[in-house]
Amino acid sequence: MSELTEPRGRTQERGRLARRRVLEAALEIITERPVSEIQVQQIAERAGMSPARVLYYFQSRDQILAETFRWSERDLAERRAGELAAVTAPAARLAVYIRLYLPEDRHDPSWKLWLEAWLRSTSASEMSRTADAIDSGWTRDLTAIVADGVADGTFRAVRAEEFLPTFNALLDGLAVHVLIGRLGKAQAVEAALAEAAEKLGGLDPS
Repeated sequence: MSELTEPRGRTQERGRLARRRVLEAALEIITERPVSEIQVQQIAERAGMSPARVLYYFQSRDQILAETFRWSERDLAERRAGELAAVTAPAARLAVYIRLYLPEDRHDPSWKLWLEAWLRSTSASEMSRTADAIDSGWTRDLTAIVADGVADGTFRAVRAEEFLPTFNALLDGLAVHVLIGRLGKAQAVEAALAEAAEKLGGLDPS
């Protein structure tokens, strides 16, 4: 029975599972090698599919990368929401945020995709648009944490439009250093907490 003659629900489920196999395969390969070297053929082989089959579900390599980026960050966003909701103190929430924001190590696939998106930031590519949408969620959470801390007196009063861009830039710079192996994650977290403690107060940088 072909997909054209299968019941619609079964066809949709087959398609959903096939797309997930492709995304899982892409994420594995991204962990292992530079994003620029990844080809549809490699993803197809890892997924146990033909390149033609992969391109039936995704129009191009770039679409696979963008979808993989969204998929991995969606999981992280759910984790972030759960972990931030589990703590109420602004200082503790900021520490959780920092640990989740920074890459685990130099092979972190989500961060390798972030770098790829930044390289394309001057073009209206799907990767750059995806990065903008994802970044807004991180920014929204950080803004809320800082605002809550200022409101309850945990943090000193700061101008959000001054603190947030510079702190985000610091986090991004630390993330790059983790990715290239100059810093371990624990060192990067410590540096970010020290900067937040200096600018906001109310934090134990240790």
